[in-house]
Parts: sequence; structure tokens; C-alpha cells
Amino acid sequence: MISRHFVAGLLAIGALGACSKKETRPAPVSSEIAAAPTAAAAADEPTVYTKEMLAPVYHVDKIYKSMTGPQSTSEFFLVDAKNPELVWIVGFEAIMVEPDGKTQASQEWMCHTNLDIDPTLHNRAFGGSKRLSGRLFTLSQGQYRIDMPKGYGIPILSSELMSLNTQVLNLNMDKGEKDVRHRVYVRFVRDVELKQAYKPLFPAAAYGLKLLRGTDGVFGGEEAMPGHDMSQHDMSGHDMSGHEGHDMSNMSGHDMSGHGASCLPGQNASTNEFADGKGRAFTGHWVVKPGREENHTRVTNIMDLPFDTTMHYVAVHLHPFAESLELKDVTAGTTVYKAGTQQAGKGIGLARVDFFSSPEGVPLYKDHEYEIVSIYNNTTGKDQDSMAVMNLYLLDKEFTKPDMEKVKAQLKEAEKAKPEPEKKSGKLM
Repeated sequence: MISRHFVAGLLAIGALGACSKKETRPAPVSSEIAAAPTAAAAADEPTVYTKEMLAPVYHVDKIYKSMTGPQSTSEFFLVDAKNPELVWIVGFEAIMVEPDGKTQASQEWMCHTNLDIDPTLHNRAFGGSKRLSGRLFTLSQGQYRIDMPKGYGIPILSSELMSLNTQVLNLNMDKGEKDVRHRVYVRFVRDVELKQAYKPLFPAAAYGLKLLRGTDGVFGGEEAMPGHDMSQHDMSGHDMSGHEGHDMSNMSGHDMSGHGASCLPGQNASTNEFADGKGRAFTGHWVVKPGREENHTRVTNIMDLPFDTTMHYVAVHLHPFAESLELKDVTAGTTVYKAGTQQAGKGIGLARVDFFSSPEGVPLYKDHEYEIVSIYNNTTGKDQDSMAVMNLYLLDKEFTKPDMEKVKAQLKEAEKAKPEPEKKSGKLM
């Protein structure tokens, strides 16, 4: 039986552990806390370790729509990078806190929390035919914690540098000031401590698009989408530059670099724009006019399945006023998964976005066609920005453990190749 779980948008989180020193306005730097066991493990369960990160303090003094608020990126290793080992990421969580790093703040201040790795270095170590974007997780309004099904995880090397991007949002406070920051948890187990092998997952994605320029058609394909007019809007005139969500690079073999850490609103709600190599330009961040909108996007090429597999977890990224996001198997004529939402009880925001989790999994097929359908209901009298992203976690059927001796040798070579630090004369200038 496939289980579907739903997460409440506002989590009741207790007091947190030690953090950086308190100031009237803490300095805008990230704090890293060494990984430690989360709790004593049962006799037959591996110890789950938690790496904690504190983002800089962000000052909010005006309305910040999607991807326009203060943000930062920091890099870190889960454990000792000089002695690489295989670890399995099993969870990711982010909560908004006050500047002291302990007291919980409202989650309405979160735009997103993204965790990335270098896909080139990862593929070099693990091999396989998958083309990864580098995005491991995105958390945003409505879902603030991800836990992989028991016995599943994302395998990475402890020597892989991780990149954490956090950004704040303000859709409701038009007067006053507020200081907040993100407290982030990455949960993992160590392969050397496993008594039973973990099942490997890899991240993929499906996201909604709007056509900006070119002939109507499927992203990366030749034919038009039957029954769907993708050029229904004038696609110009809105500047909401810089946007969150899913990294669009290295998808379907097309170069989409240079678009940043983008969440994905056909009137462009940002400078997020990319081509499919077929003479068309798209955006994944578009304007929703007042009223109801249903948008269909063929996502077969975007998902880029390397083989038949099973889907075990889905995290969904949507914006306020979204009602649902559905992944459909067009070939089979079935719904793979449909996520609903709950709007905030007060003001603009998302209180909950549904997610999917299943140890058994749902089959996905390399030779099937897929589309996602997003439904927004803009109940205001103004244009609103939107995105529609499903981050999929799929069984990696070609996974093999890396040769650790080879990995260590590569690290030594990389260390030797580093340029020596410039020597200073010591003379006063």
C-alpha cells in the first residue's frame, strides 16, 4: 500500500541548541555547527547525525516578493573532507528563528532554503548515466522538513562540498522592521555503520513552464501540445529579478547556465529565461492574472529519466494562491501524484503543501510521456507570481559504491594542483 503523508506548514519546534553569540544586530555571517548524533539509535538502527547551520541575520523592512528579499550562500562539508567516506542523506529541515538563533519565528518569512552539490564532481565519483542538476533539496512555504522513507537515502561523499542558499520573503508586513534567520538541519547516516544496506535515491524534477517566444510546442520537442495554447499571454513587462526553487542547468542536455538558483512565474515574472534548443524561450516563473489558471507542461524531457525506476518521495514547491500540482502519466492516462495546498489563515502565504512518501514506490517509465498540471486561483485584484515544481526522489538502479582509494587519490591530486598562496614581502606600502 502506497502511503501519502501531509505536513503541517507551521511546525511546533522547541528550543534549539547552542549557537553564535548574541548581539543587538548579529553580524551577517553564517554559523556552522559540527555534525553530531541526533539521538541514541536503536540496536538495529544506524545512528542519525545532524549537521546544523545558521544563516546570516536578514533585515526585513519592506515587502519582498518571491526571490527579491535578502539572501546568501555558504559552503560546508558534512564531515571530515580530508578523510572521505560514503554517507547517506536522510533528511533536511529549515525553520525561521529570531537573531538569537534559538527562538522560533513565523515561517512566513521563508522564501526558500536550497541545498546543492557540484553535479560534475558527484558524477565523476559515482558514475552512471544520470544527468543531475546539483540541486538536492528545496524547502519553501508549506513544507519545512523532508524525511526520506526508512532505509532510503541520497548517497554522497563526505568530501563533496555542499552549498546552502537561504532567502527571506515578506508578503504581508508593509510597515515596521523584522530581523530573522534560517536554522538548517541536514540529517545523514554513515555507510560504515550500516548493518543493512540503504537503498539509493537520486533527485530529478518536473516543473511548469510558460512559453515566452517561439512556436507553441513541448519543451525540447518538435510537436505542439495538443489542446494547450502556451502563448496565451503577452510575456513582457514585469521585473522581479532573481528567483528560487530548482536549478535549471544541465537539464535534457541543454545549456541553461547563468540563471542562478532559480525556483521556477506566460508573462515573465522575472529575468528567468532559457531556451530548449528548438527556437523557443521559456520561463518557469510566470505571472498569474486575477482569477483561476490551469497550466499544462509536458515534462518528459525535463525529467530525463535514464531508465525505468520507482518514485519514493516528492517535495512540492508552489507559491501562494496555488491549489494543486499534478504529475500525470500521459501514456498510461493516469495520475502519478497530485499535491494539494492550504492557504494561510491570515494574509498571503501557504500554510501547507502536500508531499508524497512511499517505501514501496510508484513506477516511472523511461519511454512514457509525462506532464504536470498546476492550478492557481488568484483571489486578489493584482497580478501574482507563480511557480510549479515537483522535486522527485527516484530509485537509482545503477548505483555502485565509489572506489574510496581512487577518491582519495583524486583528492590528493587536486590538492597538489592548487596554486601556492602568494608570498608577501612584509614591506609597508
